[in-house]
Amino acid sequence: MGTKLILIFVISGIVITFLLSWIIEFYKYQNRLVLIDDVAKAFEDVNSLVRKVYPRTDREALAENTKKLFESSLSKMPKKCLPIDAFKYVQPVLSTLNDQNLRMYPPVEPVYSVLPFSVVVIDGRVIVSSSAVESVKAGDEIVEINSKSVDKLISELIVFTSGEDYLVKEQQLTSLFQLVPELLDKKKDVVGIFYKQKEYNVKLRSENGENEVSVKTLTAFSYPRESAQYPALPSRVPFEFTRKGDVGILKLGTFQLSGTMFNKYREFLNNTFIQNRDLKLLLLDLRGVSSRDFTIFKELYEHFLSKQVSIKRYISVINTAYNMDLLEKYGYEFTQTTGELIRLEFEHTFIPRDPFVNADVWILFDRYTSNAALDFIYTFKKLRKSRTIGEPTLMKINHTTELNFRYDDNLMTTFSFPTAIFSEDYGESGLMPDFTIDMDTEKRIQYIKGEGDYMLSEALKIINNEN
Repeated sequence: MGTKLILIFVISGIVITFLLSWIIEFYKYQNRLVLIDDVAKAFEDVNSLVRKVYPRTDREALAENTKKLFESSLSKMPKKCLPIDAFKYVQPVLSTLNDQNLRMYPPVEPVYSVLPFSVVVIDGRVIVSSSAVESVKAGDEIVEINSKSVDKLISELIVFTSGEDYLVKEQQLTSLFQLVPELLDKKKDVVGIFYKQKEYNVKLRSENGENEVSVKTLTAFSYPRESAQYPALPSRVPFEFTRKGDVGILKLGTFQLSGTMFNKYREFLNNTFIQNRDLKLLLLDLRGVSSRDFTIFKELYEHFLSKQVSIKRYISVINTAYNMDLLEKYGYEFTQTTGELIRLEFEHTFIPRDPFVNADVWILFDRYTSNAALDFIYTFKKLRKSRTIGEPTLMKINHTTELNFRYDDNLMTTFSFPTAIFSEDYGESGLMPDFTIDMDTEKRIQYIKGEGDYMLSEALKIINNEN
């Protein structure tokens, strides 16, 4: 009898423990769910911004069209869903606006299942940038996942991106590929106590040929820790300087500078130019830079000026109370909302800064350069002729220059939306360099792998030939 009581007590304890654990996990799951009303409200808030502040004359028509598309999508939604599912309903609607800066970013909760590797996509080819497993290495090319070709995967993921054309949208696929288990393969959730890994068969192409490996998913929380154990493709630091003879090469990465980081950047520039006062030529490498802070370029350029210079620019913005601070920033005194798209003239003024370096400045950029970096290059071309090298940019000159971000607590995601665009007379195409370098897919892949830098080598040849 004693043995039976002990056994019953042990079994009851196990059952109660598991039942209690399940109840806790069920409670957590329910707290993650988003009401359909919250999704509708989040979309309406963004759509309202399109109507009120989107810097285009056809914004009313665009807002109305996206509203109809969303209402059609809304009818298919359950009363409650996870934030990632809300993203799957909302973002495809926003993508129809064909603006890379008007989008909803995919939410990433710690419990999400992710592929055990991250990738970059170049001209439709998927290259592993970091990995958390031995069988998949940085630099490998993904050919198939679970017998699904990368072309098919891209076609299924591209609807969750925003952009003016495929190559612009392609840059957003990096984070989406790792979320394939959540975005494309997620079935109805079953609340469980333990995390269940899902197995994926991945066909790879490496220097040793093609082979197929089996990998298991990780949680989004554990991936950074696990991937830190393995080599990754080289990444650009915020700023670095190297010198080859008379040519200094200053590389800027994709970054936002503020507070302590901006002070480090200013100190870096001062120290670099003090130590290189004899510099005759400087190549400013802006490939891939998409910083939205024009100040980082202004701070740099002023070291190469012996006198103050100014240049006029034009910007288009909606005259609305929502844009009051923005209008004042560009010298327009707001009195009342008219809803008019107005074109404002303003000046970029550059003031000489110590230490002064008497060097010829050249700029190297690639097709991905955008936002403040693109604005700087355009301004630079007006001030200094025949000093830009690279390839035509994907983004046109008349692009977004002021971008706002809004975080939604319920959907656990961020929305971005433009509030102003540059309005130049000939900005209907990408920015053309003075000296063009032709790139192909293989050269781009070699560059991101760190195996070669064809564009930089050609740029140095051009500089040496012109001086």
